[in-house]
Amino acid sequence: MIAQKKIGLSVVAPDRILYQGEVQYISVPGSAGYMGVLPDHTSLVSTLQPGRFEIRPGVGVPVIVFSTKKAGLFEINKNKAAILLDSVDSGAI
Repeated sequence: MIAQKKIGLSVVAPDRILYQGEVQYISVPGSAGYMGVLPDHTSLVSTLQPGRFEIRPGVGVPVIVFSTKKAGLFEINKNKAAILLDSVDSGAI
């Protein structure tokens, strides 16, 4: 079996780390619309709009979906990604 590449992801709020782990896919509400991110994505920094986030850790693992009414920042570089949220809504992760 060939190991699939993954993205190291951290989801961070001002007061805590909400998620940290490897994922196969990330969808975020970017400033120009929703972005889907897979391993080996080009380097990118984008502001985030309020909206729905989707994190797919891998096959057989439940998809993580949450939304926020606050903005933030998204960065990916060399299969390391970070979602930095201004604050956390109740029910997020």
